Amino acid sequence: MKRILYENFESLSQFLNWCLKRKWQFAVVLCFASCTVHNHVSREDYKSIPSDFSGKFYDQLDTIVAQYNNRIYTKSFMKELANIDNINYSKPIKIDIKEKELYLSFEDVHAKQYVLKFYGKRHKSKFVFYTNYQTISFPIVFITKSVTKYSVFMPTDNEIMFEDSYVSEGMLLFFGAGSSSKSDNKFKLLQNE
Repeated sequence: MKRILYENFESLSQFLNWCLKRKWQFAVVLCFASCTVHNHVSREDYKSIPSDFSGKFYDQLDTIVAQYNNRIYTKSFMKELANIDNINYSKPIKIDIKEKELYLSFEDVHAKQYVLKFYGKRHKSKFVFYTNYQTISFPIVFITKSVTKYSVFMPTDNEIMFEDSYVSEGMLLFFGAGSSSKSDNKFKLLQNE
């Protein structure tokens, strides 16, 4: 049937034009649809973070070998968050959450002490803070949004997890695009230290 239908038209463009005239509602809906992949992880069983929480954990430095240029890179949670290369990984990192503030204390290889302070909010059983939240907007003509969000969870009483999520979206007239990424960093809390 498709072959007979296509033979009645002189060119492919005439055939596509005929299809779009018949199915224009579908084409309009398709223009406003967005595709994404969701891998939802249930966090309902996680413990609620106490209003005054304090703990210590060790961060670890991961080595990453680049696939194309044979270079070796290093990556860690604190290196990404603080943007400091010479963190002392032999000393624990101290975390304190007090109401709407989160403090991360650590030291570098030169024994210099650092304290990072973030303002955030509690949502159900997690603590959420933002390190980047940018929006540029000229309504209808141009909109761009860039967000880096961290969520702090307690999967068990002796573990803490930092979820790093990044979203970048934009729109020009009626055309939009975006990207997002998410990663988890899970650490064991030190007992009696």
